[in-house]
Amino acid sequence: MFSLFTRKASSVPAERAEETPKRISFEDYLAITEVRFEIGKGWRRSWLPSFWHDWEFVISFSHSNDFLQVDYSIVGHSKIEDMPMSEFVAMMSSPKFLGDPLVRTQHLMGASKYERVSDTEVIGHHQIRAAHQRYTGPDRLTVENRGHGHSFIKHWYQKVDGAWKLSGLCPQVYWNEHDFEKIFVQLKAEH
Repeated sequence: MFSLFTRKASSVPAERAEETPKRISFEDYLAITEVRFEIGKGWRRSWLPSFWHDWEFVISFSHSNDFLQVDYSIVGHSKIEDMPMSEFVAMMSSPKFLGDPLVRTQHLMGASKYERVSDTEVIGHHQIRAAHQRYTGPDRLTVENRGHGHSFIKHWYQKVDGAWKLSGLCPQVYWNEHDFEKIFVQLKAEH
């Protein structure tokens, strides 16, 4: 019987066997998926000042536990290999970005693929749809603009003291719906 979804390990040519990324264990998959869920859940609360303090438990600091690898160049920020946590929080929580009280967002993460770099490092490749709305006032009764992104995001994960944490991120937008460029109007004015 022919199946599109199953393949015997012996059917992979020897020259391609070395190209196959190393898989993560089921336990690591569950732990990293929990971190990924908390990250996605957290974006919707990003305008709350307490959010950024609460979110620190899912973030690791690579390179001697002080920095995060961040590439948000798609929305006007620089790619930074070693971003201190304080700068990351300041960038993300800025009233010009996700801390804008007139902006609400929810990031839904779809299919994921993980590749093990080492016992303490994993790269996650995730589909993501990020819905954004900008309101006319703080009562959030009238939507001024909508902008939804269909993207792919790369997450770097690091195991720190036995727990998986986010250690870097880099989104790549495939396309946007509606008026995404009108969501972060203060940020856009700077660039």
